[in-house]
Amino acid sequence: MAANVAAILKRRSELRAERDQYASLWQEIAEHVIPHKSNIIRLLSPGEKQTRELFDSTAIHGSETLAASIHGTLTPGTQPWLSLKVRQEELNDNGEVKDWLEDCARRIHAALRQSNWTTSVHEMYLDLVGPAGMGCLFVEEKAPPAAGTFGGFRFSTHGPGEYTVSEDAEGRIDTVFREMRLTARAIAMKWPGKGGDKVQEAARNKPEERYTVLHAVYPREDYSASEKKRGSLNMAWASCYLVVETRAKLDEGGFPEHPFMTPRWAKTSGEVYGRGPSHTALPDVKTLNKVKEFLLQAAPLAMFPPTLEADDAVIGEPDLTPAGRNVVNTMGGRSIDELFRFMQTGVKIDVSQIIIGDLRQSIRDMYFSHQLELQDKPAMTATEVQVRYELMQRILGPTLGRLETEFLNPLVERCFALMARAGALLPAPDVLMQQGGEQADLDIQYEGPLARAQRTVELTAQDRVLSFVAALTQAMVAAGVPPTQAAAVWDVLKVDKWLRDRSEITGIRADSLNSVEETTQIRSDRAQAEQQAAQMQQAQQMAEIAQKGAPMLKALHEASTNGGQQPEAA
Repeated sequence: MAANVAAILKRRSELRAERDQYASLWQEIAEHVIPHKSNIIRLLSPGEKQTRELFDSTAIHGSETLAASIHGTLTPGTQPWLSLKVRQEELNDNGEVKDWLEDCARRIHAALRQSNWTTSVHEMYLDLVGPAGMGCLFVEEKAPPAAGTFGGFRFSTHGPGEYTVSEDAEGRIDTVFREMRLTARAIAMKWPGKGGDKVQEAARNKPEERYTVLHAVYPREDYSASEKKRGSLNMAWASCYLVVETRAKLDEGGFPEHPFMTPRWAKTSGEVYGRGPSHTALPDVKTLNKVKEFLLQAAPLAMFPPTLEADDAVIGEPDLTPAGRNVVNTMGGRSIDELFRFMQTGVKIDVSQIIIGDLRQSIRDMYFSHQLELQDKPAMTATEVQVRYELMQRILGPTLGRLETEFLNPLVERCFALMARAGALLPAPDVLMQQGGEQADLDIQYEGPLARAQRTVELTAQDRVLSFVAALTQAMVAAGVPPTQAAAVWDVLKVDKWLRDRSEITGIRADSLNSVEETTQIRSDRAQAEQQAAQMQQAQQMAEIAQKGAPMLKALHEASTNGGQQPEAA
């Protein structure tokens, strides 16, 4: 069914009415926490000063540190942070399947690294911890090259006020309307001959005149999964571009997967948009900003207090510069203190500093700054790094769970599907094709520093058990138990599985390990070689025995032929 422009614009108005309830709060948070995103309600002019109302940058630094820490520990651009597994556990031990899954994960990571992923996702994390408590990241494939191969990923981050969303019955965001202010020239280049007569005329005469382009993505009501009904107009999510001012449709199509990633830091029941640490910190941020403003106003009074002068006591104007000279008329027997002195303003700078220090500490705690920042020392030990990651996991645990559900899982699924359709992934192994091929159930595992730190608890448990079993074995031998019987306690442990789990947790490539089949074959060949060696050694021993016993057998044979008489002595 073709998109109905009137229905889309009506729904846009309804979604904007709901979003506008949050806009003033977002604007206030942005002005105090992320000034360069404070154009939600008030349109900033290019080059306009964005921090004119700010007197303290504690919240700005805290939000930037938290966003950078989430990016560096969850989705770093310098190392692989995801891996793929098959839901059928027995297939994960298959060498071909394991190599294919690892190759797919590394190809996806390489494509992310070659795109604008790092800059775009960092901006999204700033939105997540900032005004809206949520982010909006659009994922699409760039135009493929002439060869028709995979063109790579393109990411677009949209800030608060640029989009509206709606949830489905299960609380998942399935509808996104984003708005872009594009010039008439840009519209004419991207959609030649479309946009209406007004836009086409502006492209010729006023190419820099801007128009609002609405991109609406929503579930397609008449979607059919039938193989007979394919094409962009029969995809799970409908997509429509139109010019709001002219109500002209620019393009219509669809997406097999939802192209927008819209994670929320947290969510209040009954609300659609998120809430983040900046919502919690806002009262302290505003108070600190106001206290700092008062202090900056009062500090000059404490450093340069007003003077109290008797009438005609000072000859000329008072000189308040360093080493300045003031001539005082002491006629009448009055003291200099009576004629000229500085006013006691009552400003208590030390009290203001205490209040500011407490507020800064509170704001840093809300952005987890002390847990995320490195301490002032040359280096941290591996244990300290591990403890820091574990602390981050405890602090950000609920948020990380929501990020996996609303951001990482749909992101990887979208990237995998884009590359698979473009032929940028190797063909699936035959054994996997029998289970459904590329449509088989795939699970996503995250291997970033933070995710890996979560699993190192298993390594610690392994180390403790190994140390206990080794000590127990030594104690049994010392107590007189035969070594072979003492070594039997190791039979409880599945050493092979432990080694594979340890290799996976520490990040060793799958192709660096032999598969279960290869390991079984190696052990079988070794056992066969040992058996053959034992048989050869046994045959050699029998030959030596036979060789040494030959003279005796000969003597016995001669004795038997002589009637059992012993030969005479010489």
